[in-house]
Amino acid sequence: MSAPQNFTDWLTSHEHRDPAYGWVYRYHSRSDAHSIALCGFVLKDLLEACPALKTDALAGKIIYGINARHTFPNGKKKTLDLAIGTVTTVKETAPFADAIHTGEIDRVLISCEAKTVMTEHGKSQPRVFDELGSSHEIVHQGDRKAIAAGITVVNIAKTFVSPLRQKSPELHVSTHKQPHAAQRMVNHLRGLPIRETTKATGFDAYATIVVDCDNQGPAMLWTKPPAPQPGDSDHYGSSEKICNTTTEEDAAN
Repeated sequence: MSAPQNFTDWLTSHEHRDPAYGWVYRYHSRSDAHSIALCGFVLKDLLEACPALKTDALAGKIIYGINARHTFPNGKKKTLDLAIGTVTTVKETAPFADAIHTGEIDRVLISCEAKTVMTEHGKSQPRVFDELGSSHEIVHQGDRKAIAAGITVVNIAKTFVSPLRQKSPELHVSTHKQPHAAQRMVNHLRGLPIRETTKATGFDAYATIVVDCDNQGPAMLWTKPPAPQPGDSDHYGSSEKICNTTTEEDAAN
């Protein structure tokens, strides 16, 4: 399960150049490049960790979508950050990870909502919590048997250069009270409900990963507390339980 490290490496190599002042950022809140990258790494992990999922993908029974617009049977519409489902149409492109094609999904089997909290942690808490909560609610209102997952990247860097705060040639650097700010966000998101049965309300799997990214230099994956630890329900490794509930029979139904 390598998505956390792969995403951190992606942040280190990604470049978004400020058109006005020439600064180079690793992350830009008004771009969805980071969300697309994270979802791709999560999808790769799912295919590697779930033999049944990969078998169905190779057989053409299931496809995926990133930023996939989907209408559920009850009429609810949502753009899903990452979705895996049964096939309506397949796009004639090279398969992702040599296994799964993209296309238009008929029935959503697995969805994943991806969020990032890089700065202004306190202000972001209610918004991120509500957006994650509404995600699993919409998915399960549309299909109680669908697997709804969520993942949030929380920044623990003491300083951060926000592209939205650059108003002059002099670089503006925000400071954070760390690790306190990250700790509060991680704890806040632990209040998200996790369901144990299809009749309950909540995510089927949820994970928080922590990175150290000042948005200028290399990013690093933060594995010490306050990052979730192995065995914690919100540790990325614990999300493998998605694979335990995904079978060939699920994909066929």
